[in-house]
Parts: sequence; C-alpha cells; structure tokens
Amino acid sequence: MPALITTVRQQGSSAVTTVPPEIVRRLGIAAGTTLAWVEDGFGGFRVSPFSADTAKAVEIHEAVMNKYDPAFRKLAK
Repeated sequence: MPALITTVRQQGSSAVTTVPPEIVRRLGIAAGTTLAWVEDGFGGFRVSPFSADTAKAVEIHEAVMNKYDPAFRKLAK
C-alpha cells in the first residue's frame, strides 16, 4: 500500500487531521473511537484503537522493564 498523506490543521487549541477512509476501514473504527498513539522508538508512532486491556498490559510491561532494566542490560551483553 502506498503512503497515505494527510494535512494537520489547527482547530481551536488542537492540531487535527483526517483519517483516510482506507485506514478507517482497516482499523474498523468509527467517529468517536478513541485512538492510542504509541511511540515506536524510530521517531514515529503506531496508532490503533484504544483498548483498556492493552493499556494495562503496556503499563505492566513498562513497570517490569523499569524494575529489571539492569538485569536485562547485563543479559544483553
């Protein structure tokens, strides 16, 4: 699929953009859907429909990574 391009515009104090119809279809989203923006570590973001279960899993993952960071770094050597 080729890159989909949108333009960010100002609406009040927010920056907004339109989600292309193909993305709406593929994500199965509708107007009013809450989206989660997760930093991908490469200077961008992954966008997906928000899920409370996924948010909790990410929170637990971050806590484990922070707690055991020294051990993970040692294992990586």
